[in-house]
Amino acid sequence: MLLNASIALRPAAAADWPAIEALLRAHQLPTEGAREHLATTLLATQGSEVVGCAGAEVYGSVALLRSVAVAPGLHRQGIGRLLVERLLHEARARDIATLYLLTVTAPEYFAQFGFKRRKMDEAPAALKASAEFQGACPACAALMSLTLREAPAVDPGLPVAVLGAGPVGLAAVAQLLERGLPVVALEAGASVGANLLDYGHVQLFSPWQFNVDPAMARQLAPTGWQAPPAGGLPRAADVVTQVLQPFAALPAVAEVLRLGARVTAISREGLDKVKSAGREQAAFLVQYTQGGEARTLRARAVIDATGTWNQPNPLGASGLPAQGEAEAAAQVFYGIPDVAGALRSRYAGKHTLVVGAGHSAANALLALAELAAAAPGTRLAWAVRSASLQRVFGGGSADALPARGALGAALRRLRDSGTLAFHGGLRITRLERVGAQLRVSGLDTRQQPVVIEGIDEIICATGQRPDLQLASELRLRLDPALESTEALGPLIDPNVHSCGTVRPHGHRELAHPEPGFYTVGVKSYGRAPTFLMATGFEQARSVVAAIAGDLAAADRVELELPETGVCSTDRGDEAEAGGGPSRCCGAAPTAAAATAVAVALPAPPATAARASRCCG
Repeated sequence: MLLNASIALRPAAAADWPAIEALLRAHQLPTEGAREHLATTLLATQGSEVVGCAGAEVYGSVALLRSVAVAPGLHRQGIGRLLVERLLHEARARDIATLYLLTVTAPEYFAQFGFKRRKMDEAPAALKASAEFQGACPACAALMSLTLREAPAVDPGLPVAVLGAGPVGLAAVAQLLERGLPVVALEAGASVGANLLDYGHVQLFSPWQFNVDPAMARQLAPTGWQAPPAGGLPRAADVVTQVLQPFAALPAVAEVLRLGARVTAISREGLDKVKSAGREQAAFLVQYTQGGEARTLRARAVIDATGTWNQPNPLGASGLPAQGEAEAAAQVFYGIPDVAGALRSRYAGKHTLVVGAGHSAANALLALAELAAAAPGTRLAWAVRSASLQRVFGGGSADALPARGALGAALRRLRDSGTLAFHGGLRITRLERVGAQLRVSGLDTRQQPVVIEGIDEIICATGQRPDLQLASELRLRLDPALESTEALGPLIDPNVHSCGTVRPHGHRELAHPEPGFYTVGVKSYGRAPTFLMATGFEQARSVVAAIAGDLAAADRVELELPETGVCSTDRGDEAEAGGGPSRCCGAAPTAAAATAVAVALPAPPATAARASRCCG
């Protein structure tokens, strides 16, 4: 019974965090991730004093109860029951299907409300990415759940929509076919692997063993197809012609593949982004155009493997185009031009500035250096935003991929040879046309003006960014800086580290609050600079296993990644994405602890119980 009727409930605000933190620490409850969920935290107050708190992390149709604490001396006065009852009311109003919690000392208390013990492996994938499941709660904590409504699944007869038929998208198709799941793959290009063909002349530094998906190889084997030598180094086009196109020609694949199908939007059938009721059982709607006709595909799940290649970063250092960049577009190439082949005449005898500090920039510079040796009058310049080139030059002989180490070493020798003009720490702000040439202006690291005159051509190799508009009607959880899936952000953030490789990961890190929607491949890394193709194959395997309901396989790690040989924790060493093969086959960034996922719905639900050692 509530003995003190002066207790009131209200949503938490940012200014309440010190009081909430004190309550949690007083009861030895985890604080990790709690501050990020203030929007869905409820407070019990007595006058101006905070005497209780409880938070909820909402993930679509499920929610995790956490941070439940009542001030010492006020236990057994009904405050906990008041919070629990409000929580249940709010959860039902928001069409939450199931409430979960982790508790060490109070399973009997929550059993009064109908919560029942569950096995840990029965927790939804979204919850397992939370701070509580990632170690904030002790291993001895009990998982409990309360079903508020039955949540029927999307029609299992609908196909899984795979967006993009590059290496990772086709790896997902292969996995789906092996599991007997219906699939439709939509590819905007006229061929599978269209983005790889765009820089098909570039030799990749990852050998064949990292560029062939095992599921694709298994399905090709009965046709007499032979895998290329594991240690050989393919060109980007070789991956398409020797693996992707033969796989796409298999009858089972050709039947589900739609080329020239450009996806324009994704949503839930009959529901916009705001609506919650019935969301989990509504089919996905994938709108696309093919042959000039607008079409719609209904799907049970969506795997977005559209990549980032067609969304290049601008030359401007602020993330926006430099002044005059649009007007100079005819003299700017975004990506990796075929300097030695189809575009030789564009750069022979010209003064070319390469902007960027990744593997794409390195490939362009080395090709231009070869051209300069053969074509008189060819000059090259290199501009990077970073003041340090440790990461640019890589790990050399310490790199587990020798070709990747050799690429950095060759770039270092070129820089030291004096055959190019080097501009370190340059932030480009303006392009101006001076006759037929360009003047490039910017600032150095001391904010002093820098001007480069007489540029004929610019190669912009500053990386790419994901197209987030496609899924703007879905509920996404993204890292605020990288626009990667949120759980990957701290693992790959180039502002923090670049040591070793990111650990293999799968469906738990790639899921969003939108049940059944996953981002895989380069797009899952957002604006982070480097990505190994093999990482994408492992992502596809795990995600498809999760869609099939095989969580044991989905959680299993089946990949070991090569180390880069680079280790830097200098936050001033700004990373620049290099585009092209550095994104698809480049050095994998470093490992770090996973972050807790953010609250999906900003409305503040009420919560439960006294200081009960309830981690959830």
